[in-house]
Amino acid sequence: MAKAKKRLQIRRCAVCDKVGHNKSTCPKYLAILKPANNPRTVNFFVHHVSHFPAQSPHVIDLKKDSPDHWSKIEVASPTKSTNPLYHFYHETKTNTVAPNQNLCAAPLPNAQRPTTTIEEPKTEVLSQKTRHQFVSPFKLIGQKIKNAQEKLSDKIKNGLAAIAQTTTNIRNNFKKLFHPGLKKIIWAGALMILATIVPGPTWGYYQNLKNTTSHIAANGTAGFLALQDATAALMQADMPTAQKSISEALNHFDSAVTTMETEHKFLQGLASALPVIGDEVASRQKLILAGQQLTLGNTYLLKGLTESQSTPSSTLTARANIIITHLRAAIPNYERALENLQAVKTDILPLQYQSAFKDYRLLFSSIFSDFKNLANLGDAIQEVFGGKGLRRYLLIFQNVNEIRPTGGFMGSFAILTVKDGEIINLEVPPNGTYDLKKQLDTYIEPPRPLLLSNRRWEFQDANWFPDFPASAEKILWFYQHSRNETADGVIAINSTVLEKILGIIGPVKDEKRGLVLTQENAINTIQQKVEAWDEEKKDYRPKQIITDLSQTFLEYFKNIEPKNLLPLLVNLQESLGQKEIQVYFTDYQTEKAVKDFGWAGQILTTNPNQDYLLIVNTNIQGQKTDANIKQVVSHQAIINTDGSVTDTVTVSRTHTGTNNGGLYGSANIDYIRLYVPQGSELVSASGFTWPEEKYFRVPDSWTKKDLVLAGLEKEIKIDAQSGTRITNEFNKTAFGNWVITEPGQTSQVEFVYHLPSNVFSVEKQSALTQEETARYQLVVQRQSGSETDFESQIILPDTLTPVWKDGSETEVAANGMVITPQQLENDRIWSLVAKQK
Repeated sequence: MAKAKKRLQIRRCAVCDKVGHNKSTCPKYLAILKPANNPRTVNFFVHHVSHFPAQSPHVIDLKKDSPDHWSKIEVASPTKSTNPLYHFYHETKTNTVAPNQNLCAAPLPNAQRPTTTIEEPKTEVLSQKTRHQFVSPFKLIGQKIKNAQEKLSDKIKNGLAAIAQTTTNIRNNFKKLFHPGLKKIIWAGALMILATIVPGPTWGYYQNLKNTTSHIAANGTAGFLALQDATAALMQADMPTAQKSISEALNHFDSAVTTMETEHKFLQGLASALPVIGDEVASRQKLILAGQQLTLGNTYLLKGLTESQSTPSSTLTARANIIITHLRAAIPNYERALENLQAVKTDILPLQYQSAFKDYRLLFSSIFSDFKNLANLGDAIQEVFGGKGLRRYLLIFQNVNEIRPTGGFMGSFAILTVKDGEIINLEVPPNGTYDLKKQLDTYIEPPRPLLLSNRRWEFQDANWFPDFPASAEKILWFYQHSRNETADGVIAINSTVLEKILGIIGPVKDEKRGLVLTQENAINTIQQKVEAWDEEKKDYRPKQIITDLSQTFLEYFKNIEPKNLLPLLVNLQESLGQKEIQVYFTDYQTEKAVKDFGWAGQILTTNPNQDYLLIVNTNIQGQKTDANIKQVVSHQAIINTDGSVTDTVTVSRTHTGTNNGGLYGSANIDYIRLYVPQGSELVSASGFTWPEEKYFRVPDSWTKKDLVLAGLEKEIKIDAQSGTRITNEFNKTAFGNWVITEPGQTSQVEFVYHLPSNVFSVEKQSALTQEETARYQLVVQRQSGSETDFESQIILPDTLTPVWKDGSETEVAANGMVITPQQLENDRIWSLVAKQK
C-alpha cells in the first residue's frame, strides 16, 4: 500500500487570507490602521495576564504603618485614558450617597446623642449564571477573537468594535471578580483546591496555622494582663511599675504582630476568608492592634506623669498642664484602640479571661471619655487657676441633707484667691454664710416660698434658681452688696464631694478636736460639731471646724502625692458631670467652655417637639431630713390618636427617719417644682400639704421687689383646685406646690398636663421607614444633690407601632416603650419612633 503523501502547510494572512505574509506586514491592514501622516502609529490593547507584577506600586509596611494604611494609598496609574487607541480595564467611578437625616435632635451637651440607624445599601448578590461567566472569562474573549478573525477580511472595523466591546465586558467582569461578596468564595475555593492537590502539606500548614494563632492569642492575653497592670500603676502614679508593665506589654504585642506578619501570612489570608474562622482571625488582629494602641497611649501618659513630678515648678497649674499636654498626644491612640476593642468578639479569648476583658473594655470606654474631657480643658484651666492673672472665687459649700435648687443649703463659703496656679489666700468665715447677714446693705423681698424662713432675701438663700448660672449671678450680687467687692466666679461644691476626696486620700485627723474624718462619717461628724452648743458656737464661730479643715486640705493639695493626682482629676471630672460640682465664671470664654462640657448646671434649652422634665425640691425649715428621704418619680406619656401628648408625673417621697424631733427626725417640708415644656397646660394636680399660714413671714414695708426675680419668674396663674402656682421660667413652664412628709410616712403628689407639641408636627417622611411616623423624645434633667429613682412609660395609640428607640435601660412593647426603674445620676434622654400600622 502506497504511503499517503504529507499535506503541505501554507500560512495565510489572517486579514486578507493571502499567502506570503502575515497580519503585521499585510498592506491592506497597514493602509487602514496607519494614517499617511503618521506611518509609525501602532494600535495596541492592554489585556489582563495570568501573572502579577513583581512588586505592587502600593507596597507598605503593615507592621509599622498605622491601622488606617489602606486609606492612605494613592492610585499609581491613570484612572481614565484620553487616547482612544489605548484601553483601560480599571476606571474609577464616583458614587454619591445622600446624607443621613437625624430623626431626633438631642440637646444634651455631654450625654450620648441618639443615632438614627439607616439601612445600608444592599450588597449585590450574584446569580449562578453570572458566577459561571467568571470561571473562564478568557475563553469568552478567545471565541470573540476567533469570530472576528474569520470576518475581518470584509468587516475589519466592525470586528475591532466587537473586540473593544468584549474587552469592556471583561473589564466589568474583572471588577466584579473582586466584589467583596466573592472574595471569600474565591479564597475558600483556593484553599479547598490546595487541600485536594497536596493534602499532606496542607495538613501540616493547618497545624502550623493553629499553632500560630495560639501563639498570637497567648501573646495578646499576656499583653493585656501587663496593660492592666500598667493602667493600675499609672492611676497610682507608680512610675517604675508602670514603665515595666508597659515595656512588657509592648514586647508581647510586638511578638504577636511579628507572628501575624511573617509566619504563614498566605494561609492566614485564606483562613480569614473562611466563614468559620475568618471572624476569629479578624478579632485576634483587632485585639492585638488595640493592645498596641493602648500601650502607646499609656506611654504618653506615663511620660506626662513622670515630667509633672520632676518639674521644678511646684504649682498645680504647671503640673496639670504637663499631664494635659501628654494626654492630648495619647488621645488618638486611645480612640483607635477603643474602636478596635469594640470590634473584638470575646469568645476568641480563653474562657477564664472573657469576663475580665468585657469589664476592662467597659471601664476603658469610661476612662477614655474622662481623659478626652480633661485634654480639652487646657485654656480653661489656665484661666481658672490664675494663669492669666489674679482671680478671686466664691466657694459655696452645699449640704445635700438640706436640699436646695442648686444642690443644698449654703451653710458655709470661702473666698479663694489664686495667681499663676498658686493659692494666694483662702478665707473661710467661721460663722459661715450668716457672716454676711449684718453687712447686707439692700432689703429685697424673697421668693414667696422663702417667706417661711425669712422676711427678706439674704445671701444664704441666694441659690433659689435651679439654673445655676442664674443662682451664681445672684450669689455674686449679694456678696457685692455685703462686702463691697466683686469676684470672678462661683464654685458650688456639694458635701458628697468631701466623701469622694476622703475616699482617695484616706482619713483626715482633726488634732484640735480629737476627731478622725473618714469617707463614711465626715458629713455627720461635721454637722454634729456645727450644731453642738459649745464654746465655738457661743463665740459665734459654729463653722470654725470647717475653717480649720480648709487649711488642712489646702496644705494637702499644695503637696499632693503623685499617686493621688490623676485619681483626683478623674473624680473631679465625674463630680462635674453629675453636677456635684457646678461652676460659673464671669469670663465669657471660660463659661462657654464649661457649658459645652455640661458643667455649668444650666437648665437645658430643648426643641419645641421635645418632652422635658426637671423636678426641683427645696427644703425650707425641714432641717437635715433630706438625708432620710427616698424619692421615686413615675412618668407616663400617653400619645393620642391625633398626635397630642398627655403626661402624668407621680412623685413619691418616703421619710425613713424616726420621729425624734432632731435634725434628721423632723418633718420634711418641701416646696416642689416641676419644669416642663413651655406652654404645657395643667389638667389636674393633687396630694399636696401646705405649711400653716401663721408660720409665713410678712415682708417689711421698706423692702423692695427684686427685678431679677420678677424677670425670671413670670407668674401665669394659681390653679384654683390645688393651689398650684404656675409660672414661666427659663423658657419652661413650672408647676409649684408644697408637700410635707412626716417621719415613717410616704407622701405622693401627682401632676397631669398636656404638652404643647404634637408627635406629627415635624416632617412626616422619615429616612427610617419612608412612611408617616410619630416621633417622641424625652429629656430628663437631674437636680444637683438629689437621689431620685426614675421610671417611665410611653404609650402609643392603637394606630401606631414602634419601629426605633434609643436610650439606656428600655424595653419596647407592641404599644410603646418602658423605661425601667433607675437612679438618675446625670441628665438623660430617650427617644421613640413609631409608624402607622
